[in-house]
Amino acid sequence: MLRRISSRIAAKIGILVGIQIVFVISNIAILVYFESQGALLGNSVNIAGKNRFLTYNVLVQTLKYLSRFSDVSAVNIAMSKFESNMLVLREGGNASPVIELKPLPSQYLNLWKATDSDWQKYKKYIIDNVIKPSQIAKQSTTSDLKLMTELQSMALGLISSSDTLVTALGNEVKTNAHNLTVLEFLLGILNIAILMSILFLIVRILRPIFSLTRATAEVKKGNLDVSVNRKGNDELATLSESFNSMVSSIKDHIENQNVLTGKLENANEELIVADKAKTEFVSMISHELKTPLVPMKLYCQMFTKKSLGSNLNEKQKKAIQILDRNLERLEMLVTDILDCYKLDIGKINLFREDTNIDTIIRNTITDLKSIIEDQQLSLKFDVRTTGTIFCDPQRVEQVLSNLLKNSFDFVPKNNGKITMRVEDYFDNESKITSQKEASSRFVMFTIDDNGPGITQSEIDNLFKKFYQIDPSLRRKHGGTGLGLSICRGLVEAHGGKMWYDKNYNTGASFKFTISRYR
Repeated sequence: MLRRISSRIAAKIGILVGIQIVFVISNIAILVYFESQGALLGNSVNIAGKNRFLTYNVLVQTLKYLSRFSDVSAVNIAMSKFESNMLVLREGGNASPVIELKPLPSQYLNLWKATDSDWQKYKKYIIDNVIKPSQIAKQSTTSDLKLMTELQSMALGLISSSDTLVTALGNEVKTNAHNLTVLEFLLGILNIAILMSILFLIVRILRPIFSLTRATAEVKKGNLDVSVNRKGNDELATLSESFNSMVSSIKDHIENQNVLTGKLENANEELIVADKAKTEFVSMISHELKTPLVPMKLYCQMFTKKSLGSNLNEKQKKAIQILDRNLERLEMLVTDILDCYKLDIGKINLFREDTNIDTIIRNTITDLKSIIEDQQLSLKFDVRTTGTIFCDPQRVEQVLSNLLKNSFDFVPKNNGKITMRVEDYFDNESKITSQKEASSRFVMFTIDDNGPGITQSEIDNLFKKFYQIDPSLRRKHGGTGLGLSICRGLVEAHGGKMWYDKNYNTGASFKFTISRYR
């Protein structure tokens, strides 16, 4: 819309400027035409004025001929020049192409004819009374004095008629010059009037644009109380109305946004209070849950000792074992909740140190040895690297233990096969800061099993809190669905990463990396 309006405004201004240009060119053409016509008429005046000189020339040559100072050819030449001048005066450029002269206007032909009549009389008198008598070698019947007097009288008459034509042409030139001056004045006034009208129209067109520009600058400063007053049904009125509507919409939107921002701030304050209450609750409930577990576990340990256990029958011993197992499960549940909470708020404490890889593996297997033997599982080790990693050993053992327990739950009974693989891992995204690190900066742990594996739809939710692939296992094996989420959080807290290898052919395959160096 804005582009269409801009095009229309530009077209209007272009039309106005075009009109002014055409008018100026027309003025110039008119003035040039009238000036050229005046110049041509001025040439006619000059040609007519030349008759005076040529008349005197004919008279002088005739008198010289009478006085025997020249021959008859000089008289003929003088008369021929006068006749040629008269012909050019009447015919203009038609008589002589080299002369830029228009034919004599029709209103002056009578004066030209009067001059030509006087000339013909003058010429005939010269031929009859001067040239012919001399050619037949006899004296003219008229005395020389009388002849000269008559010649001078006729020459003055010819000059008088020529001057009358010159005067008439001169008056025409003056009239044309005056008219040209008046025309120039009128055209100048008209040109100024048209120019002022065009400027007025351009200002009228541009004024709303300037108003829109100022209003836009005010909106840019944050003043949304501005508006553009433009009445009419043209493009600028439409643009002004659209601008006012836009500013009104922005103002309403900002007001609504401020209301929503206020609500969000209130809700955020409530969430902060609720989060603080949740923190206090988790801390309190964890403490309250752990507090009774300590004496209960101590009593279970006391009753399992030989000194006290000998006084218990088999049923009592079995009850103590069940109690101890459930206390351990409850303790793990409380620990998972605390770890999950600490990872969420970024306050998990890691006690890192350079730890031997073999030590971590050995401690993990020792803790799970009884489960492996009870379920008759096959656990293989594929350790392809040695040395140390910089980590919190208990947390890494916790991750390995959790992954192995997950595999224990899913592998087939009496035929479960699990492989733990440890190898160097090269991370192209990590910076190598020394030649030592160029060999292997990370160590990758892999847990593979021959269980049913994990579908693509389940992979996306694997590391989410409280997610379990098979909810029925909650009753069978317990757990809250926090294990994998906690494992990934602990690995990432070490600066490593954890993922599920979806390209593994059968069963499940989990991988995670731990850095060797600080």
